[in-house]
Amino acid sequence: MKVLRGYGIYLFFLSLLWAFWLQLSAGPTKAVSKPKKETAWFLSASAALQFSKYTILDTRTTVQRWKNKIPGSKVLSWEDLSRTDAPYKGELLDLKLVRKKINELGIKQNEIILVLGDSSAGWGEEGRLVWSLRESGFPQSYWLDGGYTAYEREIQKKQKGTDNVSISPTIFENQTSQSSSISKDEILKGLPSKQYQLLDTREPREFSGDTPYGETRGGHIPGAKSAFYQNLFDANGYIKSKAEVDLYLKQLGIQKEKPIVAYCTGGVRSAFVVGILRTYGYNAYNYAGSMWEWSHDPKLPLETGN
Repeated sequence: MKVLRGYGIYLFFLSLLWAFWLQLSAGPTKAVSKPKKETAWFLSASAALQFSKYTILDTRTTVQRWKNKIPGSKVLSWEDLSRTDAPYKGELLDLKLVRKKINELGIKQNEIILVLGDSSAGWGEEGRLVWSLRESGFPQSYWLDGGYTAYEREIQKKQKGTDNVSISPTIFENQTSQSSSISKDEILKGLPSKQYQLLDTREPREFSGDTPYGETRGGHIPGAKSAFYQNLFDANGYIKSKAEVDLYLKQLGIQKEKPIVAYCTGGVRSAFVVGILRTYGYNAYNYAGSMWEWSHDPKLPLETGN
């Protein structure tokens, strides 16, 4: 009997050792790599024009394109890739259709695309187009900081032979498409718990309740902060530095570690802001339907005033 009891104790301790070993050996056999850090969505003209081959997509107005033509550029607007039917106006077309439209311009998904706009004189169209392209699987898409003015200045420097900047193209290789889109339902589900930090990138008057651009109802999504997209430009029409944007968001009470959702009227100005925030390391998402969609549903909450 004593022998059996001793053998039982031996088996008990053996089982404990086995369980402990299983805990130590559990888990992946190799370290799990972290997701790649997202690269810049916009580039300076000097950096962008170092590429040996690229396609320029011109989003400027017809008048501006006529006054200052860019040889070899292709014309594309954000509307060309977006729905026009209410209440979904502003949302991207089916991604297969978007890719088809881009391919029909002679552009393949692994090519470098430089998007040029009117900088602070525009509505952020260049940012919206870059967002649309990246959502559709064209990861090497960038807009030019400073718009046409910066582009023209850089072209003149090259012609005079005064451009001595050398950028290695390797810093832009191996990019992957990461979705930065969010839906109405996801936002609505996260409202009670304040899962997302909401940025209303429209004009202050729109935030307060004015409807100058076709919203069904006025106001803003509950809990949103007013962050007019033009506040991210400096006096010369260039995007503010990371330090300046960090300070601006901190003053609004925005935390870097918590996801951000930006919206506007139809996802244009907000896409521009999302591109800047993602470039500067924020986890930001664009609500493409924005107020055109949100205000159309009378069941969805809205707040007015400042």
